[in-house]
Amino acid sequence: MPDLSELGAVLTATRAVGKEQWEDALELGEAAGGEVDGLLAAINALAAQPPHWWDGKQPQPPGLTEYQKTVIRSRFVDDELHLLRRDLALNQFLLLTKLGQGGQGEVYRARQINPPRYAAIKSLVRDTEVRRRRFEQEARAMMKIQHPAVARFFLYERVRDAHGEPTDEYVIAMEFVHGLPLHRHVQRSGLVPWRFAIHWAIQLLGGLSAIHKSGLVHGDVKPENVMVIGPPRGPDVRVDATGAKLLDFGAARGHGDESDAPRRTFVGTPEYAPPEQWTGGEVPGSDLYSLGGTLYYMLTARFPYQKERREPFAYRDSHTNDPLLDVREHNPGVPKEVAEVVKRMMAKSPDERGTAEELIAVLKAMQPREATPPPADRPRSKPKTAPAKPLPPEAVRPPSRRPPADDERNPVYKVADGTLAALEKMFIPGFHRPSSGNEAAVPERIAALLRRPVVLVIAVLFAAVVLYGLYSLR
Repeated sequence: MPDLSELGAVLTATRAVGKEQWEDALELGEAAGGEVDGLLAAINALAAQPPHWWDGKQPQPPGLTEYQKTVIRSRFVDDELHLLRRDLALNQFLLLTKLGQGGQGEVYRARQINPPRYAAIKSLVRDTEVRRRRFEQEARAMMKIQHPAVARFFLYERVRDAHGEPTDEYVIAMEFVHGLPLHRHVQRSGLVPWRFAIHWAIQLLGGLSAIHKSGLVHGDVKPENVMVIGPPRGPDVRVDATGAKLLDFGAARGHGDESDAPRRTFVGTPEYAPPEQWTGGEVPGSDLYSLGGTLYYMLTARFPYQKERREPFAYRDSHTNDPLLDVREHNPGVPKEVAEVVKRMMAKSPDERGTAEELIAVLKAMQPREATPPPADRPRSKPKTAPAKPLPPEAVRPPSRRPPADDERNPVYKVADGTLAALEKMFIPGFHRPSSGNEAAVPERIAALLRRPVVLVIAVLFAAVVLYGLYSLR
């Protein structure tokens, strides 16, 4: 087991802790006696005071976050301090909280040292020259996008190791958006009233328009990548007091260039991917289709096409061949005009979906006008005692009964989630697992497990045993 001085060298080198702070904590740790007791005393001392990078803005952040305390204890006790540097910092970003993990990388809430600001960062691995070049081109394009419905893209850079040498890992830094992911919003509050839904869709279409004009396709528009901002919706909340922002550009790619050949493998989310995306032929209209599916989810709390076991190829067949969807089958309170727009956005052919600008104009025409108070200098007339016209039920309050979540509709989902959770506890350290409620989709969780060498070896051995058994039965 290492000693506290070795730990201090890592903490101060990553700038997770200031040198003076560590010296004070080290005295308490040495006074506690014992390696583990000393470690705990030092960690508690550091957690009790504000971090050295705090700029005085309230609320005051903790000296060490729960993620940082957990990873420090784990790496120290397991004698893995050589791995601690990567757990605490990526270049100039201090990792504060792990938000999620999938097949493409890990997502953290982080603190940038210079300029001082919070950011959401994602680590990605680009292990070939072609991937590096394409990633760099798309990252530069993203930095040019400035739109209120798109999380700002701060920077991208190659991760360097402890010796300053470049690695195959990159870090993307974006604006950290305070809000609630759309899928969590629907799970907690139920169906989104159509007035709120089209208001958010108009904002997201504006963001997609800016993305498309920059020469990019988002490639993965879905409720998990939309953040709802503003006050929680309720009877006293105005529609325009809320908003939505588009996040996560890990699947983004260029379009309109002859060099942009179709992808060889599917990239996206099966529940929301249009027909052309399954063959790697994404176009700007592909994002409109996925946003149409997201709008369908807002209004019905259901995936556009419900599949018993969420088999990717079953979704591909439905997106390609099944009839167009009508949200009114599951939510009769939605106006027919809104349902027709969802159908248009989810047309099988990209040419039939229109453009983001055209859809914005159509949806804006459907927005009810907000009542405006009379001017202050005009005397108000006595109101007549005519009975007030009742508002539609959905405008007054959310539905009283929330549709069941996916795992409630099918017990197979509960079994799959429980099995994956058990495997993650066995093979993925706690500080590398996302917090409860922030788990990725099932395919991403499987990919994250297979990235662990032990799991991959077990899977290969299991497959070999199965194949040998089948061969023996011949």
